Amino acid sequence: MASTEVVLRKQEKLRCLPPGHDDRDVALFNLAAALYDRYRKERKIDDLNEAITFYRDALELRPVKDDGRSSILNQLALCLSNRYDRHGLVDDLEEAITLGRAALELCPSGHPSRDVSLNNLADFLRRRFTKKAVIHDLEEAIELHRLVLELRPATHPERSPSLHKLALCLSNRYDRHRLVNDLEEAITLGRAALELYPPWHPDRDKCLFILACNLRRRFVEKAAICDLEEATELHRSALELLPAAHPERPLSLYNLALCLSDRYSRHGLVVDDLEETLILKHAALDLRPSRHRGHDISLNNLTYNLGRRFVNKAAVCDLEEAIKLHRSALELLPSAHPERSSVLHELAYCLSNRYDMHGLVDDLEEAIALGHAALDIRPSGHPGRDVSLYVLACAIWKKFQKQANIPQSHNADSPNQATSVVCPTSKAELASSLFEFSFRLWGTLQMQATVTDLNEAIHLVTYALELRCPRNSLDDDAWIRKLAQETDSDEPGLVVENLADLVNCFPRYISCNQHAIVDLDVAITLCRYVLQFRPIGHPNRASSLHALAQCLAGRFRRQSIITDLDNAISLEQEALHLFARGDLDFDMSRRCLAACLQMKFD
Repeated sequence: MASTEVVLRKQEKLRCLPPGHDDRDVALFNLAAALYDRYRKERKIDDLNEAITFYRDALELRPVKDDGRSSILNQLALCLSNRYDRHGLVDDLEEAITLGRAALELCPSGHPSRDVSLNNLADFLRRRFTKKAVIHDLEEAIELHRLVLELRPATHPERSPSLHKLALCLSNRYDRHRLVNDLEEAITLGRAALELYPPWHPDRDKCLFILACNLRRRFVEKAAICDLEEATELHRSALELLPAAHPERPLSLYNLALCLSDRYSRHGLVVDDLEETLILKHAALDLRPSRHRGHDISLNNLTYNLGRRFVNKAAVCDLEEAIKLHRSALELLPSAHPERSSVLHELAYCLSNRYDMHGLVDDLEEAIALGHAALDIRPSGHPGRDVSLYVLACAIWKKFQKQANIPQSHNADSPNQATSVVCPTSKAELASSLFEFSFRLWGTLQMQATVTDLNEAIHLVTYALELRCPRNSLDDDAWIRKLAQETDSDEPGLVVENLADLVNCFPRYISCNQHAIVDLDVAITLCRYVLQFRPIGHPNRASSLHALAQCLAGRFRRQSIITDLDNAISLEQEALHLFARGDLDFDMSRRCLAACLQMKFD
């Protein structure tokens, strides 16, 4: 009510100062300030819009070089930044940055408001970094916040927010570049800011929250359990300061749950941590309705921990709820969302577990399809690719064991028959099984196999190779060389010979049907791997050269990559030189080379 009375008085004052009056700019500024103050208390957007209008009017009445102009510029920029936070209109943020720069120009070194202009511009630039992810904005924000700190010594009342904001920017830069020095400085600044915030300060919860998040980041980086313990306690303290209806309460619940989940992963036996994690994530989900931007993430994390409790207690209700929630999360996540691969992976894992319990083939088929989808968006170098590959490989192993109809030692008619054979636990054993399944599949289907069968066979082999030697961020050539060096010396002969039989079929499928969708990228990788074991002088080198050449030529037809065609010609020329003149293979190689040369001339 007091705010409204202030606004009414300022409106009456403005009415007494008609256009042309010398003090009208001051009255406009004061009314705008009163409206902005009421907006901050009551959050009515009309007040903010009116404040912006009156600040613009005041600005027009102030000369460009007027000393008071910087205050109007700063206040108008703040209002536009607030409106951006409310509606997300980038034009408001861009104008706020432009006005912030203009205000700073009017506040040279020594000006009493220079620290305010530096601080505001730094805040706006960090907001734009959050929106557009342009690192230059964040770098400039960091430099500006450092300048602010120089102007706000230890006794300055605004030093603690400046420490906090610089810590926030440094943690953002750590997330981008993973420079540990940024994280260490962010933690040091966060502690310093917290010391300056008294227990009753309205922003103490934010300082506690950011410091806790940075300590958890360091725990992930260095695995020091003391960091995780401190982060947990700080998140609890932050949560105590946030009432039930506070808009930041769901995020605080969520991050405390992450810490407890990490502690459960570390200790394994502290089941209370997992139980509290589930309670907190249920609470966070309740506070984030279906249209809330964090609803999908809350769903995903709650479901993940339900899956962990299922593994710990084998409670079927947890598994069913996890599957249901993962499906809901998947519906909310667009194809490009960074969390989509995690949801696909976790849902595949849950369905595979349900197959183990009930033996429903549909669950297993869906688990495999989802596993493929997760792997497709977790390329080489993705931190989650290894675990997704393992879960997918296990599901494929279960499928082939089911198809093989292995005699069971107990109760062969049981509906849970799928669980009677234990999946290999080591990656090496799993890789060997996938090799076996792939070659068995191809040997059985070769005469009447479809392109789908061929793709399944080559993907099985590729997964097996990657289980043996993770790709990480290696390019194809580097990975193939490393793979050839690390291949188990007891097994390569059989594996390579069987794999050679498989890759030698590629040209037939490519030449018989130009529109057949053979996964040529994977096929080319396998051909190159086999060629590592076919050095000059090897009796089967020619056939391996021909297979690789035709895969490259096939990819050129689809993608028009000229280096593929050039390499195909070079490989086919070498193969033709090695084939015996008059053999069927010689004639086939010559026809293929002629076709490649024709494409080159065309």
